Amino acid sequence: MNGHGPLVDTSVLIDYFGGITSRETEILDRLLDQGPAPSTAPIIMQEYLQGLTDPDEFTLARADLEHFDQLPPANYQLHLRAAQAHVRIKRRGLTVPTIDSLIVTMALEARCPLLTKDKRQREFARFLKVRLA
Repeated sequence: MNGHGPLVDTSVLIDYFGGITSRETEILDRLLDQGPAPSTAPIIMQEYLQGLTDPDEFTLARADLEHFDQLPPANYQLHLRAAQAHVRIKRRGLTVPTIDSLIVTMALEARCPLLTKDKRQREFARFLKVRLA
């Protein structure tokens, strides 16, 4: 796993910090309590935080995300690998949004599981053989 806890997708963060209970939010709660620290990435942090409109909520959420292991931002080569994988799965009939293909590829490159509620991300992760948390 390369020392990183699961990469937590925005779909899980929204539910977790919104107080919604699910299998994924229970996993995240356990990770935050017992470890290993869950991971986040710049694109996930941006996607989650930009959905908040209240300045106090934004500040609290930003502080909460400090408890996550922070993966480095995607470089040019990672974007290239995400695009190549995106094209391969699109040929099989599944269209995955650009951000989702990048997130799954980031999990692949970091060799960490992916914790997501998003169906297309899960399918793409299985396609790339990324372990799901």
